[in-house]
Amino acid sequence: MLGRVFLRRMSSLAEPLAKPGKGTYKVPNNPRYKKLMEKQTVFCRDDGLLVWQKLPSDMMMYYATVGLVAVGTVLTFDVLRRLATPPKND
Repeated sequence: MLGRVFLRRMSSLAEPLAKPGKGTYKVPNNPRYKKLMEKQTVFCRDDGLLVWQKLPSDMMMYYATVGLVAVGTVLTFDVLRRLATPPKND
């Protein structure tokens, strides 16, 4: 009961949601919801690009991830090289 009251207060709908099975549902009239729907339209567009290629911010995250993986791989091989070659005793 308390959960329902909380969800209704947090909802951007003016009226409560329709009962399941009726087939009619309210759509929020909210700028954040419209922005989300525009972004979903961009991601669903069939332009031959993969998901991580759709937005510029996604490309930056992809390149940052690839760069960090490359740096991590180089550092891993450096540690393995140092462990495989013991220091010389002079």
